[in-house]
Formats: sequence, C-alpha cells, structure tokens
Amino acid sequence: MTTILPIKLTNGNDGRGKAWFMSAAFRDKVEKKLRGIGLARSPFPVPVTVTVTRILGKAERLWDSSSILRGNYKEIEDALVAIGWFVDDSPKHIAWTNGRQDDTRRDIGSAIELEILPYYKE
Repeated sequence: MTTILPIKLTNGNDGRGKAWFMSAAFRDKVEKKLRGIGLARSPFPVPVTVTVTRILGKAERLWDSSSILRGNYKEIEDALVAIGWFVDDSPKHIAWTNGRQDDTRRDIGSAIELEILPYYKE
C-alpha cells in the first residue's frame, strides 16, 4: 500500500527538545487532519515495513540521511496508530521503518509518501 500524506516532515531542528506538550499538540493536529481527509482504517493484520519518503516542496533542500526520521515522524506515526493504521508502534506491528527523500515531485510537496509492505524476516 502506498499513500501520500499532506504533512510536512521536519528534521527536529525546530525546538522539539523537552517540550513534550508541543509534540503532543502536533500529534493531535495530525490525527484530526488525517481523520478529516478520510484516512482512518483498520490495522494491518501482519507486521509491516514502513518506508517514509519526504517529498520536498519548493525551495526545500535535501537533509543528511540521518535526519529523515529524527524529527516529527514519531508524532505522525502515533497519529496513524490513533486512527487505526497499526495496533501500536511496537516492533511486533511495525517491524522496520526506512526513511528516504524525493526532490523530483516538488509539485506535490511538502508531503510524506508512506509505502507499507508486509515484513518478511530474511
């Protein structure tokens, strides 16, 4: 399954720090937005691999690869749990998460593309 979320991925350089209430408020805002556009669903029945692709918007630049999932993705993932995508965010349900960037589709950015596939142990 592949879907585009109309949400800007940030890299954690915006003062997240110890202000947990800011991240909780952001999580709530994302949950409301995703519910509002009809993205609530039933959880995936098997463990999954999630590939998170940051789609850059106009004038945004690529980040270091280690920055892709360190910012606000945790709150986005928590919002996805809240609207039913995953039972919870433990490795039992989300076995692996990968981060990528795409600067070729700026016409739809800033956005996040999620590709969710069944997880298979090698």
